[in-house]
Amino acid sequence: MPATVVYDAPGEVTVRFDEDAAEILATWTRFGDERVFKDNLDVQADLVESGRAKFVIVDTEHTTGVPSAKDQDYLMRFVFPRYREGGLEAILTVVPQSARTKMGAKRWIHSGNVWRFAMYEVASVEDARAVIAEKHARSSVS
Repeated sequence: MPATVVYDAPGEVTVRFDEDAAEILATWTRFGDERVFKDNLDVQADLVESGRAKFVIVDTEHTTGVPSAKDQDYLMRFVFPRYREGGLEAILTVVPQSARTKMGAKRWIHSGNVWRFAMYEVASVEDARAVIAEKHARSSVS
């Protein structure tokens, strides 16, 4: 089954969900809108909490902007706890090309161990999928 778009904010982020792979792919174009940041993460957290998603790939390779302190706080206080409760196995971040965006992403990249799910930095979405295949058993989701 191909991935389905579950959230789309044109010019900012598109979130796809592949049920067979238990994988969410969030492809960011621009950080900046707090409502979009929160709403897309809530959609992702719902999929993880329901046990349907075990992996989140965050593609920030061509992203501009930086998540605000308020965005980062929401992620740490509300989203990551839901990910943990839902049994998320890993978040894989495609490293941004922009140095400014890369610095902004560091906070969430380095916090995964606290939440008991793996965090990886990778060069591409293909590399993220290779890490999942190598380091995480892909069992079917019931």
